Amino acid sequence: MSMPRDGGSLRVALAGGVKYSIARYGDVTVLTPAGQQEGAPHQVAPLLAVACDSLGAIGPKAHDVLHVPGYVVGRFACRVPLMELIAVGAEPLLVVCALCVEPEPAGAEIMAGVRDEVEAAGLDLAAAITGSTEKNMPTTQTGVGVTALGVLLTPAALRWGRGRPGDVVVAVGRPKVGAAVTLNDAELADIPTLKLALAHLACGDAVPVGSRGIAAEAADLARRSNCSFVAAADAPIDLAASAGPATCFLVTVADAGLPALGDVLAAAGRPWAAVGRLAASGSGSRPGAAPCRAEAEGCGQ
Repeated sequence: MSMPRDGGSLRVALAGGVKYSIARYGDVTVLTPAGQQEGAPHQVAPLLAVACDSLGAIGPKAHDVLHVPGYVVGRFACRVPLMELIAVGAEPLLVVCALCVEPEPAGAEIMAGVRDEVEAAGLDLAAAITGSTEKNMPTTQTGVGVTALGVLLTPAALRWGRGRPGDVVVAVGRPKVGAAVTLNDAELADIPTLKLALAHLACGDAVPVGSRGIAAEAADLARRSNCSFVAAADAPIDLAASAGPATCFLVTVADAGLPALGDVLAAAGRPWAAVGRLAASGSGSRPGAAPCRAEAEGCGQ
């Protein structure tokens, strides 16, 4: 049975009596030492955060459905779990790569992409990557699993449930999937842009968007804060489209902070659009949100 995605926790005891609380926040699992929630003054330990992603039949192998260089595979396979950690306030520390391909050449090409994505996230390359490749059997199709581990220095660092009724939901980047995803596409979200957005004081919650699309992720984002997502009737993006390997992300922001956030995103050269609002719980997830100031003034790109 899978854990709920809303922060509900389970308590486990390890050998020796060490106890942890395990909770899932969206696609990120957080392990908290027992008693940490109460903030014991002299026993503060970082919380461990874990995110993962997988990829199959995309790559340089003969039986791949979508043929792309191994380097590109590594960049996007690594980007997704790193963005998931960063979006909930965790600091990534380590990336674990499970590559179902031979060490050379496919494995080396994929790892080159992983290293560059890890560097873009600001991690220490000397200590931040480990993993394994297939050394016994020949492979004819690419398979990749990437797990990212990070820490929340305190429970208060968790970015969860910070939205408020009336907040604007902003999509940064554009939903794309399959052959439409290319490495140097300026319409795609990336880790530096996510970090820029989250550094803005007006930003509340954040979440990368993947195969479920903007509408589904926005609804989950709203529920974190006991709100509903009300989509803008004239949203300029397909809210149901898959965003593949996190080609866009969502943030919540109060009206007053929207112009400044828009300036930050414009300076980063990434497209953005207001796609709806958070409404008080019970208002319903329906089209027809009041126009966001960015829409009214043409600030969205």
